[in-house]
Amino acid sequence: MTLGPQSTTESPVGGDNPVRPFRVLAVADSDSYLKFACATLESLGESWEREVLLVRSPILPTLEQIQAATPGTFLAGKGPRVIPASGLRSALAGADVVLAAATGPVVEEVFTQASRMPHRPALLSALPGVAFPATRKALNYRALGDAFITHSHAECRAFSDLADAMRLPQWILVSRLPFLASPGRPEPQQVPLRSVVFAPQAKVPVERDQRVAILQALAALARRRPELSVRVKLRAWAGEPQTHLEQYPFDQLWSDLVAARAVAGHELQFCTGPMSAQLTPAAAMVTVSSTAALEALDAGLPVLILDDFGLSEQMLNKVFDGSGLVGNLEDLVAGRFRHPDHRWLRDNYFHAQTVPLDELLVNFAERARAGKLATDPERLAAVQRRKLRSKLRTVLPSPALKLVRRLRNARRLPA
Repeated sequence: MTLGPQSTTESPVGGDNPVRPFRVLAVADSDSYLKFACATLESLGESWEREVLLVRSPILPTLEQIQAATPGTFLAGKGPRVIPASGLRSALAGADVVLAAATGPVVEEVFTQASRMPHRPALLSALPGVAFPATRKALNYRALGDAFITHSHAECRAFSDLADAMRLPQWILVSRLPFLASPGRPEPQQVPLRSVVFAPQAKVPVERDQRVAILQALAALARRRPELSVRVKLRAWAGEPQTHLEQYPFDQLWSDLVAARAVAGHELQFCTGPMSAQLTPAAAMVTVSSTAALEALDAGLPVLILDDFGLSEQMLNKVFDGSGLVGNLEDLVAGRFRHPDHRWLRDNYFHAQTVPLDELLVNFAERARAGKLATDPERLAAVQRRKLRSKLRTVLPSPALKLVRRLRNARRLPA
């Protein structure tokens, strides 16, 4: 289900005594989720009390990644509070809205802890970029939430259909990605090309030789067009934490190619830091699947989505089908980049935001403050049972797990 426009504002009570501002707390656990959380809370404005905290985990971002995730936001130049998972419940106290901007297991733990609070906040979650395909796993982890935020009309339809099929009574909201600045359809920049930026995706392509082929194509472009600066903008250096495990980091693969003398070594530059620093007016973007492509489109830059390894849900790039941006490695070597189809833009991430996100969230904050939000005990119990099954599968050796299952099934048998 989708939430229609809601517009309510705080008003003074008792004469000159203003109502306490709503407090929103975002919980993140990785660099990409931290970037999303900071940008989202920044978009709400100063009328909210805002805090972003990090949950300590194996994917906790480094100081460099934190600095790259926060520029232009109220956390720029500052470090977010870092807490252990055991400190979640006390950290949630006093929040009117909790945005669980984190990986699935952390979201589930945040929502579970909040659901046990006597005065629970509104519980919202979102994915930090392109959210196709819509998966049961994503919504299962977020089953205790009041609302799930999508970032396009196409995403909203996909997740609404899935939530209905799963019988989850959860609002599916639509909001622009917070780091897209254009008010509607971005206008293409028409300037001579001076740089090409490749945005890797940690999960795809999967195979080593596929990733090597991309690097070789980038190197071929650099040799063919020596006036261009060809860069690989990494989310993390090899060995540093990321939201998703990257089996074959591109910087390590490049070092291997240089060592094998398959490339000269000077063709490509590798960098980290904010993506916005790479999106200059004379740049073009290439990727297999990355939200960075949307940031490039937002800046009016030409983009190339590689389909050599598939254009599918498995490659996380099916959403770009029909975008007008799809090409192959031959197009990359030739320097052929594209601007998007206007019809695709309207349905995918570049719709006009008629109702700001803060107005949508006020409705939930008011209900939370009035004590009108509660978690269905059956839903909470179902989540706890699933968490226990998952923990048993992880902790217990196979023979012990089989014994637990036999005992549980025996208890279910009629007398």
